Amino acid sequence: MRGISDDSLRMLVILRNDSKRLFERIKHREKEYLTILSLKRSREHFKDIFKCLYDTITIEQLRLLSEEVLIALDNFYTKVEKLKWYLNHSEDMPATMRDNVSLQVRDIETKYEMLSLYLNAEMGDEDEEESIVVPLAENIEIEESQFDDNLTLQEHEDEDDV
Repeated sequence: MRGISDDSLRMLVILRNDSKRLFERIKHREKEYLTILSLKRSREHFKDIFKCLYDTITIEQLRLLSEEVLIALDNFYTKVEKLKWYLNHSEDMPATMRDNVSLQVRDIETKYEMLSLYLNAEMGDEDEEESIVVPLAENIEIEESQFDDNLTLQEHEDEDDV
């Protein structure tokens, strides 16, 4: 450990577990909760999807955390709150809603990955499963395919190899 207090460590573990479970529910139950909304026109089930402990944490408890972790927490939970608001108040048609939710879930995933990095670093975790490795992409160009709208990655070849 890097000299963090027991209280800080406990808070970090609670936040790591809370954010992980919340993200898993949002991502892995996406089709389910959108289908329920579409078929039953009910939003009651969202309270179970978005249930989290973060809303109950006090300022005093947050003061145990570093600025970096606090910023990452705010970024993640703000995106989650934005999705929750959208789902609870949108009058969009189901197809539009699916598209918007899909985009927001990808954005939440990015914020979750960043939060996980900060939480694990703060805790001093060297756990390979929890760590996210971002490889450097050198000499890679993104080109639009002529045949479809998908993007493909192609490596640049050195001029010497031509």
